[in-house]
Amino acid sequence: MISGRNGSGKTVLLEALAGILHFPQGEIQYDFIQGDTWQQRYEEKRRLITYIPAHALHAYLRGSHDLFYQQRYYEMGDAAVPTVRDLLGTPAERLREMDIPDSLSIEHLLDVELTRLSNGQLKKFLLLKSFLKGVPKLLLLDSPFEGLDHQSREDLCQFIDFIVSRHNVQVILVDHHHHLPSCINRKLTLNNFQIEKSEKFTGALQGDNSTIGLVPGREVQVAQEEVISIRNLTLRYGNLTLFENFNLRVMKGQRWALVGRNGSGKTTLFSLIFADHPQAYAQGIYLFGKKRGSGESIWDIKRRINYLGPEQVSYLNPKSILVTAREYINDVHQTVDNDIFEKLIEFFNANEVMNKHVRFLSSGELQLTMIMMCFLSNRELLLLDEPFQFLDDIQKERLTQYLLSHLKPETTLILITHYEHDIRKWTDQKVQI
Repeated sequence: MISGRNGSGKTVLLEALAGILHFPQGEIQYDFIQGDTWQQRYEEKRRLITYIPAHALHAYLRGSHDLFYQQRYYEMGDAAVPTVRDLLGTPAERLREMDIPDSLSIEHLLDVELTRLSNGQLKKFLLLKSFLKGVPKLLLLDSPFEGLDHQSREDLCQFIDFIVSRHNVQVILVDHHHHLPSCINRKLTLNNFQIEKSEKFTGALQGDNSTIGLVPGREVQVAQEEVISIRNLTLRYGNLTLFENFNLRVMKGQRWALVGRNGSGKTTLFSLIFADHPQAYAQGIYLFGKKRGSGESIWDIKRRINYLGPEQVSYLNPKSILVTAREYINDVHQTVDNDIFEKLIEFFNANEVMNKHVRFLSSGELQLTMIMMCFLSNRELLLLDEPFQFLDDIQKERLTQYLLSHLKPETTLILITHYEHDIRKWTDQKVQI
């Protein structure tokens, strides 16, 4: 396992091991690469090394400039989006022949467009696709557990242990805080692109039930003012029913946790609230006391809501952004309050991050950039979809402290998370979908 602060070089090390990055000095030697020529060694690396990056969706969207992050909610345009079956390029029988745990099966997703997959479903697809090409000697996983629900994390642990014991695969993964497969027995800690510590690793990291650093309970004073009302929501995609007669009522100042398995519809529900989903007009959805479609524009709604979600990063493709993080935020927001911006930079100790080009940001630094963009304005409703993912422990604590000091009592919060300690920290009520 490779750990370390955001920006310490974890992803760079994986990309170097995968042969993606090349350096002017030094050499990486593999005992399983036997080719005599550069071309032979290159082909062996492609065949025997599998690397799955943290934001692997970028690889499949590259060049598809007509795709946008709300597209999974629209019927129009999906003809150009490949399905899981298209990208696997193999019949369903081949999947059944693979000796893998049933819990990782994606047969039910074969005819689903890639843009409609949840974060957890995408991870399963990428793993199985890589193994359909052949069992690698070296499997490199960048933050594989981020975005997965508890059972999916357990399933992934079992799958990794299975391939190690059955096929003798060497696994190197980046992680901050999850429980890990039992096969992981070494830990490498990086600091500023240097090895800070190399040690044996025994036992799991912090689990889901940690009580460390819980936020003291607050006195809840809920105003009798309705912020969200969802009445008898029914939403289907073909034969898939996400919601049927679903009801939710959120009052001003309440703090809600939205929980459920990967693919259960949590992010879709956020899209209905944040005016990204076209079916909001046909449903009984009321925001700030008004029914959707009663005359307000999408931008009237968005001006009252701050939203942070993993799909914003998935469709960002940071490798194509040549400006600094500071310049990018200014370009997106156009009218940035510089005083608020500078205070955010100081609070998160992010001056170095803001001066880096977006294409060179680590996953955690990119997540921090999106968080700061979200907090540039104070709005009535805050929708946070897994805000702590990819952050190291120090930045997680800073985000916790920022919410404690800047989240006003009258601000309504809905949090999507797969971690029980986040629910205990931040929410008064919970809805399972």
